Amino acid sequence: MAQRSESRVEVSAPAGRVTGIARDGISLFRGIRFAEPPTGDLRFAAPVDAVPVEAIDATTWGPISLQDLDPLPRALPGTENYYYAPGVTTSEDCLNLNIWAPPAGDDAESAPVIFWIYGGGFLCGSGTGPWVDGTRYARDHGVVVVSINYRLGLLGNLWLGDVEPSASDLALQDQVSALRWVQRNIAAFGGDPKRVTIMGQSAGAMSVAALLTAPDARDLFHGAVVISGHLAGVRTIDEALETRERVLHELAVDPDGDLLAQLRGLSTLRILQVQRELGIGVRAFPLVTDDVVLPADTLAAIRDGEAARVPLLLGVDSEEDRLFQLTGWAGEPQDSSSVLRGLLGDASEETIAEAEALYRGVGTDDTDRQFLITNDQSWAAPSQALADAHAAAGNPTFQYEFTRRSTALGGAVDAAHLAEIPFFWGNLDAPGATELLGDDILTDPALARLAEQVSGTIARFVKTGSADGGPLGAWPETTPDARITMVIGVESRAERDRNAERIAFWRSHHSVPALSTVTGSVS
Repeated sequence: MAQRSESRVEVSAPAGRVTGIARDGISLFRGIRFAEPPTGDLRFAAPVDAVPVEAIDATTWGPISLQDLDPLPRALPGTENYYYAPGVTTSEDCLNLNIWAPPAGDDAESAPVIFWIYGGGFLCGSGTGPWVDGTRYARDHGVVVVSINYRLGLLGNLWLGDVEPSASDLALQDQVSALRWVQRNIAAFGGDPKRVTIMGQSAGAMSVAALLTAPDARDLFHGAVVISGHLAGVRTIDEALETRERVLHELAVDPDGDLLAQLRGLSTLRILQVQRELGIGVRAFPLVTDDVVLPADTLAAIRDGEAARVPLLLGVDSEEDRLFQLTGWAGEPQDSSSVLRGLLGDASEETIAEAEALYRGVGTDDTDRQFLITNDQSWAAPSQALADAHAAAGNPTFQYEFTRRSTALGGAVDAAHLAEIPFFWGNLDAPGATELLGDDILTDPALARLAEQVSGTIARFVKTGSADGGPLGAWPETTPDARITMVIGVESRAERDRNAERIAFWRSHHSVPALSTVTGSVS
């Protein structure tokens, strides 16, 4: 492969004089600090916005949050390229962002902005991975792309709001701090601070959904894209305290002592060890509805029009949970009847019979049926609840379902969690993508066209606030009375009331989604 030519590029911004690199007309700025190091007295504290400095070297990636390797790259090594760029380092001092800027033109200060929040279960990931490289959005669509790093694991998620009111939802507050930096500085990079769309996948998508309701994020963004996410994962204070009790025990921290002093005195090695042992099952997520960072009822805030009134595009994959078989988060396979009984808990036999009737004959076999059941319960139903609430408040809302079946691993991946990302970013040629999506993504013209259509439609939404009439074709808004889903595949189409009976069933038998296992074994 020919080496791309690079040169230095400099931008004068309120944050300081920023030096980045230019590649083929696209300016790339990496590792720009947006908040002070969250170390020492700022560990387990709200982020403090970075003060301006004279010069900023943004030619290399900044450190990413402390973390272990996600289970997925252990199974498929190439997928590591979703989580971070080769050669990055980890550190507590991780609050930095990256910018891809298109060539300057006559309207250089009016380019819309994508603000990317990565996924990884709030335990893994970064804003540096090649799968979410912003070059194509900048080059092909004239969009400025910003990706961020935020605190992961216990350092970003442990709730201490009763000790210090601001020590709540720290990872989410990191994201808000980065949004404030964008508002102050992005015009210097050719971006329009009045046209910022926040976009995220998985944990990043749940962050985007939460930011819709966060008072401190109000007016910092103007559109939202939620890729495989919803609000059903938010936690109450009581749940957060139960998690904290377990964490403190494992950390050997005295719950009756000075918690902040003890936690700030711990080594990162100890914190990472406990984080690793507890894993994702402890659900130490940074989305606590404490009425400080987030309202007590996030969905009601949206439905009642108290949240950000912005265009929203959201959706799910057809069989999200297939990914979690690869990560080891899924338990031993069961028959579909057992899966239904596990998800419905102590429901009556009449209710269980109703559910079994809904799924009788659905899918290609019983294994397929299990994934469709958990997809409806854990993903589609809570996503529909978010869409309904947002649309009910009078906001433009566009729904999708990504259905392209991966050919990788003999079809075991299917349309799983994460399978849409290289398509949404137009990066089918990103290193490692074929391991998850199949070799045909590099040879099949129909798949190249699909990637162009999807990324082009996202760009249209970012620019106009509407997904209708873009490369994917007619895509009407969804409303509580006319739920429209864009079924995204090689042959995409808009469909009304997709799987309506099944989703309505789970809406009426609401429970917190299982951490997406076929058996619900991770709680």
